[in-house]
Amino acid sequence: MSPPAAAVPEVPRPYLKADDRRAQILDAAAVIAGRDGLAALTMAGVASEAGVSRQWVHEHFGDLAGLYRALLFDRFAALDARIDAEGPPTAGAGFARFVARGVIDASPADRRILRAAVDGGLRDELAPVEEEVRTRIFGRWLPLVRPGCRDDAEARAVVQAAVGAVFGLADQAGRDGLDPDRAEELIGPLIDAIADRSGITGRSVRRARRSRAV
Repeated sequence: MSPPAAAVPEVPRPYLKADDRRAQILDAAAVIAGRDGLAALTMAGVASEAGVSRQWVHEHFGDLAGLYRALLFDRFAALDARIDAEGPPTAGAGFARFVARGVIDASPADRRILRAAVDGGLRDELAPVEEEVRTRIFGRWLPLVRPGCRDDAEARAVVQAAVGAVFGLADQAGRDGLDPDRAEELIGPLIDAIADRSGITGRSVRRARRSRAV
C-alpha cells in the first residue's frame, strides 16, 4: 500500500498595503475588461483573476458599480496625469494632441476600457458612472472649444466629435499600422476643422466666390 501523499502546505498570500491591494484588484479588472470587454466584469471574476477572495473586492469597492467607477476613473486619472505633466497648451487642437498621444501610448486593454466608457452603452445600473465619465470629459474640453462655438449645445457636439476623432486615430495607430507620430499630427487639423466653424464657412464662401468669378 502506497504511503499517503504529503499535504501541500498552503502558500500564504503576500501582505499588501490597502492601496497596493486596491491597485492589484484594479489591474486584474483591467485584464478582464481589456480581454473580454467591460460587460464581462464580475466581482467573482475579478477576485479570481487577482487571486483574492471576493470579500476583499467588496471591501475595497462595495459593489460592481463601485468597481466600474474606480477602474474607469483610475485609467482616466493616468491619462490626465500625463496631460498635466506635459503642460498642455490652451488651444483645443493642442490639447487634443496631448490626449491623442496619451490614448495612443496606452496599453490595448486600457485603450479598450477608455473607448468603452466614452462610447457608453454599459449596463443600465451603470448609467450614473457613464454620466460621471461624460461630465469629466466635457469639464476638460468645453472651456477650450466654447469660444469658437455659438452656444453650449454646439460646443458639446464639437467635444463629442473631437473625442471620437482621437479614439479613431488611436485605433488606426494601434490596429492598422498608422504611424503613431503621424496620428498625433493629424488630430490637430481635424480638431481645428471641427471647432473653427467660422473659418470653415469663410473658406467655403471664398472658394464659391472664386468659382463663380471664373
